[in-house]
Amino acid sequence: MRFYYGNKCDKDEISIRKRHQFTVNSFRSGKKWWLFCIYIILTTHTTAAFVLHPFHSTKLHSPSNVATCKTYNTINFQSRLELSKKQQQQQQSSPNQDQYKPKQSFTTRKPLNNKNVAEGIEINKKIIALGRQQKWREILIFYQQEKDKFNNVNFATTMSQIKRIRSVRRQDPLFQQFLDDLSAKIEEKGMEWMGTREFANTMHAIGKMNLRNPSARKIATFATKSNICNALVLQGDSQGMANIAWAFASLDIKAPVFFDEIEKEAEWLVKKGNPQDIGNIAWASARLGFKTPKLFNAMEESADWLVKEGDPQNIANIAWAFAKLDIKAPKLFHAIEERADWLVNQGKSQEVANTAWASAQLDIKAPKLFHAIDRQAEWLVKEGDPQNSANIAWASARLGFKAPKLFNAIEESADWLVQEGNPQNIANIAWAFAKLDIKGPNLFEAIEGQAEWLVKKGNPQNIANIAWASARLGFKTPKLFNAIEERADWLVKEGDPQNIANIAWAFAKLDIKAPKLFHAIEGQADWLVEEGKSQEVANTAWASAKLDIKAPNLVNAIEGKAEWLVQEGDPQAIANIAWAFAKLDIKGPNLFEAIEGQAEWLVKEGDPQSIANIAWAFAKLDIKAPKLFHAIEERADWLVNKGKSQEVANTAWAFAKLDIKAPKLFHAIDRQAEWLVKKGNPQNIANIAWASARLGFKTPKLFNAIEESADWLISKPLNSSMQFEGQADLLVKEGKSQEVANTAWASAKLDIKAPKLFNAIEERADWLVKEGDPQNIANVAWAFAKLDIKAPKLFHAIEGQADWLVEEGKSQEVANTAWASARLSFKARKLVNAIEGKAEWLVQEGDPQAIANIAIWKTEELITQRHLSLLPLASDLMPLHQNLNQYFLRASRGVM
Repeated sequence: MRFYYGNKCDKDEISIRKRHQFTVNSFRSGKKWWLFCIYIILTTHTTAAFVLHPFHSTKLHSPSNVATCKTYNTINFQSRLELSKKQQQQQQSSPNQDQYKPKQSFTTRKPLNNKNVAEGIEINKKIIALGRQQKWREILIFYQQEKDKFNNVNFATTMSQIKRIRSVRRQDPLFQQFLDDLSAKIEEKGMEWMGTREFANTMHAIGKMNLRNPSARKIATFATKSNICNALVLQGDSQGMANIAWAFASLDIKAPVFFDEIEKEAEWLVKKGNPQDIGNIAWASARLGFKTPKLFNAMEESADWLVKEGDPQNIANIAWAFAKLDIKAPKLFHAIEERADWLVNQGKSQEVANTAWASAQLDIKAPKLFHAIDRQAEWLVKEGDPQNSANIAWASARLGFKAPKLFNAIEESADWLVQEGNPQNIANIAWAFAKLDIKGPNLFEAIEGQAEWLVKKGNPQNIANIAWASARLGFKTPKLFNAIEERADWLVKEGDPQNIANIAWAFAKLDIKAPKLFHAIEGQADWLVEEGKSQEVANTAWASAKLDIKAPNLVNAIEGKAEWLVQEGDPQAIANIAWAFAKLDIKGPNLFEAIEGQAEWLVKEGDPQSIANIAWAFAKLDIKAPKLFHAIEERADWLVNKGKSQEVANTAWAFAKLDIKAPKLFHAIDRQAEWLVKKGNPQNIANIAWASARLGFKTPKLFNAIEESADWLISKPLNSSMQFEGQADLLVKEGKSQEVANTAWASAKLDIKAPKLFNAIEERADWLVKEGDPQNIANVAWAFAKLDIKAPKLFHAIEGQADWLVEEGKSQEVANTAWASARLSFKARKLVNAIEGKAEWLVQEGDPQAIANIAIWKTEELITQRHLSLLPLASDLMPLHQNLNQYFLRASRGVM
């Protein structure tokens, strides 16, 4: 039985319970009930009016619940609310009153006679008994039989019992009828009849069962009314508030008035509530997007107590709420970190996952928490569901914690996780692997096996993250990318600029053609540039250029927004756009003018890679940029010291290509020559050497580093991270023909003897001539001749390819090769015949120097073999080249 007795309502409910505990115990042990009533009258400040009221479960027969402080009087409902507000105001102004809210009842009930009490108790017992047997339908049949006798507690008990039975058919007509009747009762009789605790329990059941039919919605909506919200919060206890808040959140029902009322009582709630109730209210506030600052401030102030007294679920809910609303809580997360081992060992997988997610979302480093997670990784993955594993993996990656045991456990369970998880779980796991650069072959093999399903069921963000992760780790996953290509129109239409940019980047990174995707992007180019961030626009442009896809709409849109993109973008984004324009051979005056205008800022804020790419783009398009290159020259030491070999090489190449002297840059390069050659690949070395030679900087340390210690390097792979000792043989063995040719040319241009380099070239002569183009071959031949180094193998190989070389080469390339043969006295009869056959074309297309080189080439050969067809054509150029004129005069006299 529950007793309602009068009091002044200025006493704390908990203290009153303790105060009357012995009296209640005496009553329950057999004392007369009227003695208890006399005691109540004598110990309260106002005349008691009490009733006997049935409990809604046996749990409520506990002494603490029997002694619950509730005032019963005959004032109507609305008047009682007004009185409650007045008393609360009086209490706030009185220094002798408790500063927290008064606990008063607003209910107006008629006294129940003993018969009604007995009936209510018996009905409750029957409901509970059937509930324990999981007989939900029998409960509803019993209601149909006894509905006239059901009171508010019986209705609430029915809902509480049914919510615990999983097999309930929510569409069952009996259940629908019960909900209709309950809704009608509440609508008709209001909260005066239902009571706050019973209503809170009913709401919790509706939320737990996720009931969304009209009657359930009507009950929930009833609780959003202003006067009802006020009453529920003002007169309810913390558990009731938590149940109602939780139900609102579970049903996605915005109830701003209710949460405003909670905010008013926040300090009392956190002080008097328990961690579970506080956690549920915080979770509900965050779930519905209500920041309720007083509530969260109060929780932060009580953080130590909450973490100490709460269980892992309470703590996880509170942490999740702070993170969801992006509210910093240093005290809370410090307390969690101190109890990390206990939380991980005692908590369920979901609770640990939510806590880890919250730490990562707020960017709070929590080494103890994540080390504890890694120690329990196998259990967490095994016992949790895919979402838990995904959240923990995502959090670890977000905070940069590699957690090897965790990712090994995920990799071992990859098939199960991919089969059971949803696309978002899979995307988060894949993203985490890629972010931490952890190879996961089992994971991506499983993803490939589910590719069509993932692309069909996932949203653009999920698909983009999976594609990005695959590309980042180098997994081509053809089924995945084919499925993406097939749904390209939908992805571009439904995705945001970031999703589109990530997908485009992934295709380009793996060098996978995607005509449908880029056609769709081209159709949305204006929107993408208008709505996207500079980084997203840059990545999309980079992808188009990487795959050699002309994108005029995208280019025009970028050019139209060039000034904004440069002002808003970071140096990396600007560099990627510039690189894309240069790769597609698009000058883009607005873009490059805007970049030149921000040159000092770009060089100051950018990293060496960004600066190198921007410089390369200007040079590739032959665009002068004095401010940019002056700023680079001023920061030359920093760039060479901090940059990678490729970045230094590209910057040097850009200066040389635009014929800009940069003494600071090349002196810095020469000081770091040994390191640059040691860490660089053949292309980097060749570009630096070429740039030095082109601008006339001898850089002796650079060429010594190239020349030195070649033998040990022949067996080492390209880009080895091991320590190198010299690069000549590596350059020749691993480099491309162009890189070899440029390096040889640079050595010869600067008149630097490099015997090991040229010996290595001579040994690989057949390969170089076979793989190289006419320009490479001509440059190598010219270099040997310039340094007067005999190369029989090289020129023998050239002789074997003479017809092809003359047919495919430009006149300058043919001339240089011919000049080199003559300079080294190598008889090249096939080359002579090939040139003779193309003589007219060579003279018409070539410049005077090229023709002179051919004509001067091996005078004895030309005369003795009577290859005279060149003489009439070449003589037309006598005014342009005096040496050529004199040669032909001498040659003509000799022949005639």
